[in-house]
Amino acid sequence: MKPLFSSIIAALAVLSMVACGPKDDPVIAVTGITLSQTSISLEVGGKVSLTATVSPSDATDKTVTWTSSDPSVVSVENGLVKAVSAGTATITASAGGKSAKCEVNVQPRVVDVTGISLNKTDLTLNPGGTFQLEATVSPSDATDKTVTWTSSDPSVVSVENGLVKAVSAGTATVTATAGGKSARCEVTVQIPSSNEGYGYEDLK
Repeated sequence: MKPLFSSIIAALAVLSMVACGPKDDPVIAVTGITLSQTSISLEVGGKVSLTATVSPSDATDKTVTWTSSDPSVVSVENGLVKAVSAGTATITASAGGKSAKCEVNVQPRVVDVTGISLNKTDLTLNPGGTFQLEATVSPSDATDKTVTWTSSDPSVVSVENGLVKAVSAGTATVTATAGGKSARCEVTVQIPSSNEGYGYEDLK
């Protein structure tokens, strides 16, 4: 009987050890997620990194998944947001069934004017004569290439869309301006050395 009793005792000891052994760690669920920014404005081509904070800090699975509501406007990879084209899109970060959002507004890229030049920098005309000035704005992909034309003395020289008209004898400066940059053309209006074709009234 003793050997049998000893065997039973040993078996019970083993079962006790198994029952009292280490258990699997409990799963700690995600309770929330926040982003470092909730709204962003970018120009096309711009980038910004978003940081996601998962709560609690000891959550079992803190893996974050990133998505964009419109990848043609904004793309996202591991929190790096890239502005693709003008428009709006929402970046969503998700972890453990929780999510946080960031609204992204993408504006067209602004390319500043760096310079402007004219096809003529000085010009001589007879009264009544005309000349078409042409302005070249740099760079060629500047956002706003609108050119404004002015004359320092419209009674001598008028200008409209680059078309210079000699009004009366004298000198005036025609200025073309774009994006805060400007170029000038000095215009001299003179009576021809020979008055052929001009009467007194023509030269007033």
